[in-house]
Amino acid sequence: MPDQNDNRHPAGLRKHKQEGKPLTDFQKLNAVQKRKIFWEISGIILLSGILIPMIIDLIISANLTWSKFSVSACAALLINITLICLWPKNGVLLLLGSFLSLAMLLILLDAYTGSYGWGLQLGLPLLLAFYFILFILIYIIRKARLKQLNLISYSLIACGLFCIVSELFISLYLGNNVVLRWSLLVMASVLPVAGILFYIHSRLKKGTDLRRFFHI
Repeated sequence: MPDQNDNRHPAGLRKHKQEGKPLTDFQKLNAVQKRKIFWEISGIILLSGILIPMIIDLIISANLTWSKFSVSACAALLINITLICLWPKNGVLLLLGSFLSLAMLLILLDAYTGSYGWGLQLGLPLLLAFYFILFILIYIIRKARLKQLNLISYSLIACGLFCIVSELFISLYLGNNVVLRWSLLVMASVLPVAGILFYIHSRLKKGTDLRRFFHI
């Protein structure tokens, strides 16, 4: 007679039971519990990375000097890990919180060096462009009915667009003029591959057998 409590266990746990393999304590946890453990371990490590440099810097310099850089980086990383582990399904909150934390990091790094230059004029626009393209990509992927090869196609196009935007901002930052060279080559290389994957996806969508399509 089957165990009535077996339905409460995830599929991976039932598979291990059927195979007779011993389970570790970590394997017995569900996805939420695993994310919580990862968050707690990461928090301990990053908080140590924040406190220890601060204490050493205060002892040596009686002030926060070099430790400001490592403290700010660890704090931004902790914020992003917290968002991923605690709110993995809230895409808007995840992207917005991640963008704001990294944008603040760029501003702080500029402030620490005593000049608001690279972070605000180049780093922040590139960061904004990256998250905007990422948001559009996630939106398209979620709206797509069949998520197969077209996911790779959309991702390749998004990478090509980010390369174009990156070269645009870099050229404006360095010479105040628009120069596009290598990014166009990247996009020209990406588009044919994406087009081929879109074509294969459309054939599979119509019910074409994969083995027959590739003459296997």
